[in-house]
Amino acid sequence: MDVLGRCLVTVGIISLIHCGYSAIQYRTYLKLIEEEFTSVPIDITLQVLVSVLISIFGIIRIAGELKDIHAAAELASKSWETLGNRASFFTFTHRGQQLFQDK
Repeated sequence: MDVLGRCLVTVGIISLIHCGYSAIQYRTYLKLIEEEFTSVPIDITLQVLVSVLISIFGIIRIAGELKDIHAAAELASKSWETLGNRASFFTFTHRGQQLFQDK
């Protein structure tokens, strides 16, 4: 596990918690001075964006290398004719029975 990645995720989450606390404190301040809440200040918005980016970067560092998905290994033993056969889509009770039944 990547220590730097874990530190970045921790810092990002703590910063996001701080953003939430700052937004609550700002709304309380507006109530005290009897002003109407219109939007969150730009500094809190920027801190949220930076915190999310730091957290995402840390998560990517923790995740590590992605592995390739090789479908060729499973499909190598099948021919083109058998690829379209899907037993779950077979329907034997359909309107063709009514059209072509012997009277």
